[in-house]
Amino acid sequence: MKKIFLLFFLLKIGFVKAEFINIGIFHSKKISSFEFSIRAGKYAIFTESGKVKELDSKSTLSIRFSEGKLILKENGNLLGSYTKVNLMGIGWYNHFMIKSISPNGLERRYDDNLKIVALRKQMQLVNNINLDNYVAGVVEAEVGRKPPKEYFKLQAIICRTYALSNTQKHFAEGFNLCDEVHCQAYHGKTFFANIVEAAMQTRGAVIVDSDIQLITAAFHSSCGGQTVNSEDVWSKSLYYLRSVKDTFCLNKKNATWEKEIDANSWQSYLTARAPQLKNDTSLYGFQLQARQTHIPSSKISFEDLRHRFKLRSTYFGVTPTTDNKVLLKGRGYGHGVGLCQIGAMEMAALGYNYSEILHFYYSGVHIIDLSALDFFRED
Repeated sequence: MKKIFLLFFLLKIGFVKAEFINIGIFHSKKISSFEFSIRAGKYAIFTESGKVKELDSKSTLSIRFSEGKLILKENGNLLGSYTKVNLMGIGWYNHFMIKSISPNGLERRYDDNLKIVALRKQMQLVNNINLDNYVAGVVEAEVGRKPPKEYFKLQAIICRTYALSNTQKHFAEGFNLCDEVHCQAYHGKTFFANIVEAAMQTRGAVIVDSDIQLITAAFHSSCGGQTVNSEDVWSKSLYYLRSVKDTFCLNKKNATWEKEIDANSWQSYLTARAPQLKNDTSLYGFQLQARQTHIPSSKISFEDLRHRFKLRSTYFGVTPTTDNKVLLKGRGYGHGVGLCQIGAMEMAALGYNYSEILHFYYSGVHIIDLSALDFFRED
């Protein structure tokens, strides 16, 4: 038991070579009090003072943050106050529920283990979880339960690749990834069999480039008919993130959109960045034909415009209206780099397998097992 305890405390924060990963949960909620209850298995409480006791399904543990300490009560009875609390599953299958008391109304279930740390002004919650259990939770949070089963396999491989290539994102905070879209959306355990099976059937599978390095597994909701090169959005050119024509997402959800913008706001923003275009009518009348990276006759990027005017995509044309506005007609949803989720779902529905879909959107990449990745890194 001492060895298990030390492993839990010494789990690496950097590249996750083991099968477990640390996820900061309720990352922006600032929970100050919650209840921990067991839904499967058994748990043991470890603190900086050692093992406190074991819990079963009859136990309800309340944890409250107060003056830099974690106050623990089991079924109303005080257990003590600590700065670090680790709730470690000791059965073969363990999952738990967190019910927030302050703020009220947050309730989620999680697999595996929970670590709570008392920081200076609040407590930090970290789900120490098996990588594939985490991947399954992310897949449901990112795409829901409606896509075809084959698509879940594809998304699982992408999510696993993203997680392992971004394990240092929250290094300074003491965990690998958070549970928000800043990293990957993660709302806890999934109970949907198709997603769980997809994560397990692709266990260990990741995507690498020609140098056997984990790729930047970029994806977005809908490309509107054509994805974009990576450098058109992030300035860095990656050979496997090339623009591809995609007819699979046409006439689907988020395929098209429209937005009206005040003409003065539109002109003010553009001419402030390109004064030479003050009287250029092309600012008001270019049509949607093919993807472009910049406003015609300027260096103003469509990506900047997307963020400034909160547009769904960078794939749009502009038409002036009669009431001092400009009408933007566009296609797609998201940054447009990498895999188009709507298109990939349609490919899966048409019978393409996950490998065929993946290679359609990512050029010249390879699917390998993590054990092979370790071999090449050691070599």
